[in-house]
Amino acid sequence: MVTSGSTVRPSTSRPPGRRVSFGLATTIVAAPTGIALASPTLAAVLASAELALLLTVLLTAVFAPAAISERAFRLLRWMTGRPEPDQPTDPARPHNPGVENRSRH
Repeated sequence: MVTSGSTVRPSTSRPPGRRVSFGLATTIVAAPTGIALASPTLAAVLASAELALLLTVLLTAVFAPAAISERAFRLLRWMTGRPEPDQPTDPARPHNPGVENRSRH
């Protein structure tokens, strides 16, 4: 009997990305559909609450002061499953490329 040496197979797991598993997508669609079939009024209330929360986070991320805006962007990253960005190496100068540091003027 001839046996070959150990073979290394490439990893079959996919890297984390934007693809959503079928089960998760089905759950995301099925839960609101089930609620809408059971109680249309409750479904409208929950959809309105979700929309209000989403708009609040987005408007906070765009129009709030820098510290609060950074927290809202971190929340958006967390909700989408993206990793945190690297921390700045100089602790005296916060990394916020979109906001000018006015204390140095």
